[in-house]
Amino acid sequence: MSTLLQIIYISRSTFNSTDSLNKIEPNVARILAKSRINNRKNGLVGVLYFGDGVFFQCLEGDEATINQLMGKLEADPRHQDLKVVSKKYINQLSFADWAMKFAPIDAKIGRFLKANGFERFDPYLFSEETVSKFLDELFYADDPTNAKGGSLLPREDLERAAVQHSGQVRANLALMCSVLALVISILSLLAAKNLI
Repeated sequence: MSTLLQIIYISRSTFNSTDSLNKIEPNVARILAKSRINNRKNGLVGVLYFGDGVFFQCLEGDEATINQLMGKLEADPRHQDLKVVSKKYINQLSFADWAMKFAPIDAKIGRFLKANGFERFDPYLFSEETVSKFLDELFYADDPTNAKGGSLLPREDLERAAVQHSGQVRANLALMCSVLALVISILSLLAAKNLI
């Protein structure tokens, strides 16, 4: 029987952020899309928030799987200063319907920050209680990338990411075919000279 774990971590992006009200930063859109694919495959759920160049992410699922993912996240060059702000065992998943929910920068988050004495999003200054309250805000936040709620996810960014991925797959396939053709040519030459 697996042990369910909830972990919340924060980190600072290493890319220049273009995040703005109700929009998704293109780098974050790519991270979100890939996270959803990987989390479905690995049985993880959670929520992601990105604002003022800082990630706030909650992951839930099998303890071993989360620990493995955290190892990968610590080595990811797209962020730095990774800090686990909460880690606890849970009886049930909070975000069971979400491979990775996304909460956008919106007026509701702005009001939360102001009510808790913050001018900008800096979870490095959050108390344990503020982390918990912020997670509650994210739980009830609308996800604009959810088809039911209409999409604010920049379609052109997703299409560009898909084209880049498709182009990379084609380039890798072409490289493999070239290597295979080279190997066949070398084997043919060796066979012609009766060396094999």
